[in-house]
Amino acid sequence: MKSYSEEDWQRISRALAWIIERLRQHDVAYQVVGGLAARAYGAHRSLVDIDFYVPFDKATALLEEVRPFITRGPEHHTGDKWDLTYLKIEYCGQRIELGDSSTTPRYFSAASGCWKRQRIEYEDSTSVCVFGVEVEVMPKDELIRYKRHLGREVDLIDIEQLTKNTP
Repeated sequence: MKSYSEEDWQRISRALAWIIERLRQHDVAYQVVGGLAARAYGAHRSLVDIDFYVPFDKATALLEEVRPFITRGPEHHTGDKWDLTYLKIEYCGQRIELGDSSTTPRYFSAASGCWKRQRIEYEDSTSVCVFGVEVEVMPKDELIRYKRHLGREVDLIDIEQLTKNTP
């Protein structure tokens, strides 16, 4: 795995522990996705942010508590890769993004050339310790499938690292 400086490791760990504590405190279902999910399964590229899906319609108290740390949103975004409602948080110098699973998020599949519904099955999450914090992560096979559809350079790197030793 990529070796982070002690400062980077502490920043990521602190931010991750902070948001997980709030999610649990408010009993909000969540699923880690993106680069941190890939890292939880053995990928080792550098993280840009920490990505989660949460159901905003069941997270009113959580959203109110994190409001002082929100740098963008919640707002709807439609771009070339995603069509979703999300928000950005900055905590101790670490960016955290929360995508809303309750508003039918979609992603554009480079593999098929069409939009796909992003289904988040919270009950199927895998519990993994990453950066010293126990988190609920998108299942590995679903993560690989999702990243294959997205087909961005970072996704292809993650897929290669995740499947390197898989028969």
